[in-house]
Amino acid sequence: MCGISGIYSEKIEPKAISLLCKQMLELINHRGPDEKGIINHQFFSCGVARLSIEAIHNGKQPIENDRYIIGFNGEIFNYKSLIQKYNFSNKIINCEIKLLLKLWELKHTKFVNEIKGQYAIFIFDKLNNETYLFRDPYGIRPLFYYHEKNSLVFASEIKSIIKVVDKNFQIDIESLKQISMFWTNIGNQTSVKGISELEPGSYLVWKSGKLNSFKFYKEPLLEIYDYDYSKKDVEKSLFSHLNNSVEKQLHGEVGFAIYLSGGIDSAALAYILSKKSDKPLDTFSIAFQDGDYDESLAQRHISKFLGTRHSEIKIKDTDISSNFSKVIDHCETLLFRTAPVPLFLLSKHVRNSGHKVVYTGEGADEMLLGYDIFFENRIRKFWSKDINSKFRGELLRRLYQYLPQFKNSRYFKIAKDFYKKTLKNDDNNFFYSHLVRWSQVKQIASYFNLPSSEILENKLIEKFKKTIPNGFSNNNGDVQAQYLEISTLLSNYLLSSQGDRMAMANSIESRYPYLDEDFVKYCSLIAPKIKAPIISSKKLLREAFKDKLPKNIISRPKIAYQAPEAKCFINNNFVSENVQDFIENMDKIDVINKKNFSNLIAKIKNPFSSKRLGFRENMAFIIGLSYFNLNNSIKKWKFRK
Repeated sequence: MCGISGIYSEKIEPKAISLLCKQMLELINHRGPDEKGIINHQFFSCGVARLSIEAIHNGKQPIENDRYIIGFNGEIFNYKSLIQKYNFSNKIINCEIKLLLKLWELKHTKFVNEIKGQYAIFIFDKLNNETYLFRDPYGIRPLFYYHEKNSLVFASEIKSIIKVVDKNFQIDIESLKQISMFWTNIGNQTSVKGISELEPGSYLVWKSGKLNSFKFYKEPLLEIYDYDYSKKDVEKSLFSHLNNSVEKQLHGEVGFAIYLSGGIDSAALAYILSKKSDKPLDTFSIAFQDGDYDESLAQRHISKFLGTRHSEIKIKDTDISSNFSKVIDHCETLLFRTAPVPLFLLSKHVRNSGHKVVYTGEGADEMLLGYDIFFENRIRKFWSKDINSKFRGELLRRLYQYLPQFKNSRYFKIAKDFYKKTLKNDDNNFFYSHLVRWSQVKQIASYFNLPSSEILENKLIEKFKKTIPNGFSNNNGDVQAQYLEISTLLSNYLLSSQGDRMAMANSIESRYPYLDEDFVKYCSLIAPKIKAPIISSKKLLREAFKDKLPKNIISRPKIAYQAPEAKCFINNNFVSENVQDFIENMDKIDVINKKNFSNLIAKIKNPFSSKRLGFRENMAFIIGLSYFNLNNSIKKWKFRK
């Protein structure tokens, strides 16, 4: 794992370009504290800050030959098998970066179809003054860029670009709109105006001020399959494929650990990993002082059953409020929830324990149908066929049995009436599965000076439609919902704000066996109703491990990882320093609706009304506070050493 950076500019002296590249690397030293390398060629300079994990003594970066310069961030899990496939000398091609250069010479841009891993790659063609950037299929590793006329700047993190580009950068209001609706940025959008992110599964070519990007990865889910609905040996097959996925990612010279969430996803991985080592597996988890969020009993139970060396950190509300600004500085984006903060503190604990690599269960919910939104979609479609049914709407109570408003008969009736208005799908809207979630933008927008919510919602949906692949509408509703979840929340939030950015803030590499390309393709061949029938979350995964893990872990319902939100920052006895600063400067933030936001803060402070604080109000508060903190970070990055 690494941090990468590069500059091409014909308006700056070559010596100055090299100095700027060095400054870029210094700013992301946390991504690669082990060693740094820079290569200069005329008007181009590039560098790598390396976190040494694989081929520690041979894998220095970047490297070059007579024509090309290359560097990358990430892991190529199949590099040794590719050396064998092409009969390369393993004495000469003895690390990932040398393999990438050799493949590039053989196959040019098509080399990316050969490699399996998580990566962000840059290649500079010295002969043609061309720059190529590549990013892995699910965007596990970040890659940002800025370009104008005859200049291109790219890096693993936005702060490096802001540091060296002679421009006053600001938060992009389009990002505020998108996060208010989709919970994340879409496409190549970032929260900083003028800076773009290379989309997952894409590559970019830049030459003489002209930039073109291309998709190289086609989502297997969207292929039209003749599903096999038989269940013969499917549980054994799923286990075998997941075991192979983990085996391929046992890559490196530094050992590994795993995050335990308390659910089936990480428990399944921990079971497999525990069989791959002679020593007890190291497991790490988050416990919360607030019992509403705590899953430590389940985490400890899994650890005891598997005989792992378990370690947890206990998160207090003040831990979240006091570290929020640091997290925004690393996320470099607007946030809609506080969940990344405990993960930032956990990765710090993992690093202090001597580890560099940690496995996580991200991707299982998307590939094996774990999220409530998938089953809500099914219920709404089923209910829409008999809107006046007294029983079909009751399925929502079964789905959301853990939510207080669904336990209370009075509040459930209100929720049921709300859902009833969302059932029609006369125009076969292929965003049907997510329209209930996205409708929250109407309330969120009221706290900001944005266009009317209806106009805003329609414009955002039309913009998102342009990113949807051809043939999307030909797939069934389950697959459409899966793709929407993958292309929004997974790639741009879970793998980024909660994933790479929180782990690499403390020099930790995270790995995701559920997102192995071969495993994803295998899962795509299984009918959705086999993976998760009716409203049974990840039933196939549970069945695959029913004789390997405790029954209460197998049957434990899906519980979304969350953290305490607005109440961490404000209550009737306490206002955090960060929020106090925010309140004092609110008049300077034009995009915030001062009246509505002040009323929201008053509601949070009030010990009676704060108990009725809803998800959307929490979300609006966190977005507003993150806007304030990100704006401060943008100003600091320019002058930080």
